[in-house]
Amino acid sequence: MKLFLCSHFSSVGSLIKEEIDNKKVAFIPTASLREGYTGYVGSARKLFNKLGANVTEIDISTEAYLTIQSVFEDADVIYFTGGNSFFLMDQLRKTGTDELLKKELEKGKLMIGESAGAIICAPTIQYIEQMDEKPEDYSQEDDAGLDLIDFYVLPHYLTAPFKKVTEKIMTGFSDLNLCPINNRQGIVIDGEGSKVICKD
Repeated sequence: MKLFLCSHFSSVGSLIKEEIDNKKVAFIPTASLREGYTGYVGSARKLFNKLGANVTEIDISTEAYLTIQSVFEDADVIYFTGGNSFFLMDQLRKTGTDELLKKELEKGKLMIGESAGAIICAPTIQYIEQMDEKPEDYSQEDDAGLDLIDFYVLPHYLTAPFKKVTEKIMTGFSDLNLCPINNRQGIVIDGEGSKVICKD
């Protein structure tokens, strides 16, 4: 399984530029759709273009399953923007895209998860509810994540405007295997385990 998880992709994406150059990227902005601020989506788009990626943007909450399937199958890299983790996870499970994604990851494709896109990889996303409000139309009976990793990414650690809430989560969920990262760090996961890398 190949994953690159981060808080802020446009700050650290160049750390994996050789994984992106000339590659086909499925760009999924779904998590950001109900957010007030979405500047990070535009800055991620810009960085992918700068790094020479061929980007196909697709919203899994509105697109037909077969379209999502063909975009995922055609892609080398599958990227999820930040936004609301519960909205994203709900759409993934509702549409069956969660299983589609796992199938593509088994083929050795790289998944990049930014903020919400990183949070959903954990066994459960319940720990993040203080940071992300659960949508009123959330349709799942539990808060299960994709269960791709055995730890819990805590993005934007001690960075504005999330300083207080990330401290609170660190204290309140001290029994979880939390992995706090700031906006200049990314977590690389490959066959050999996981490591945090930093941008100077």
